[in-house]
Parts: sequence; C-alpha cells; structure tokens
Amino acid sequence: MNTRYGRSIPERDIQANAGQIALLHVAKKQLGLDDDIYRTILEAYGGVSSAKHIKLDGFKRVMAHFERLGFESTSAKDKPRQPQRAPSRDPDGPPYPAQLKMIEHHFETVGYTDAERQQGFCKRVIQKPWPQTRAEANKIFEALKAMVARGYKAQ
Repeated sequence: MNTRYGRSIPERDIQANAGQIALLHVAKKQLGLDDDIYRTILEAYGGVSSAKHIKLDGFKRVMAHFERLGFESTSAKDKPRQPQRAPSRDPDGPPYPAQLKMIEHHFETVGYTDAERQQGFCKRVIQKPWPQTRAEANKIFEALKAMVARGYKAQ
C-alpha cells in the first residue's frame, strides 16, 4: 500500500507505470494474443480497454490471468542475483597483471628497457629484484609515475 501525505492510497487509484504497461505488451506478444482478445482480457480483468489507462490493481489481475495462460516473465528482477565478488585487495597478495603491465609501460617510458636496469631500480626501491606483492608493485609503480611526471629519460 502506498502513502501520500500520511494517508494510504488504495491500489485502485494508482496508475500502472510505464514498465508495467510494457510488461503487458510483452505478455501479449509472448502468448500470441491478437488485439481483440488482448483488449477483451484488459476489459474483463483490468476494467479498461487500453493498457494506457490501467490501474495497479487491474494490472495485477491481468498479469495473474496471463500467468494462468502460460506467460513467464524473463525479467532480470525475477532471476536470483549472483553476488558480485570484488577483487581481493590484500596488499600481500600477488601483483595484479594490470599492475605489472603498467610497471613495464613506465619502465619503457623512462628508458629502462633492459632487465638489469629494471632489477637495479626495483632493488633500490623495495630491496628485491622484482615486486612479489601488490604493495611492492604499487611502490614501484608510484616511483616510476613520479619519474615520468618529472620528465625523466634515461641516457
């Protein structure tokens, strides 16, 4: 039951929304109803001759009848949602491939193209030849990003 200004509004006074009207048309198409039969059902169960004027209670009655006739909604709202899993943000986990790709890109940008020079840079920043965790990869990335921002180019 909806409320307006602290008072409840009966469903017979609430106009069906555009999505509900569209659902009526989807049901009509799925059931293969011709226009005359569709309008007869609207009048018998919804009390209107056009879906444009149907109220919420009439919509519910018409949809119940369509379901008895075999209509099955394929709406995403009717399907159970799979919970979306966020990627692990554990700083001790292995570096993301995107992090490693960006590190490689920045190494090329600053001119560190040989592996020996890249490993030397990593040893200076994280005391390891290559980042083993996301946190270490982030340190390398931020250091390289600062070098790029300063316009550093290797000689």
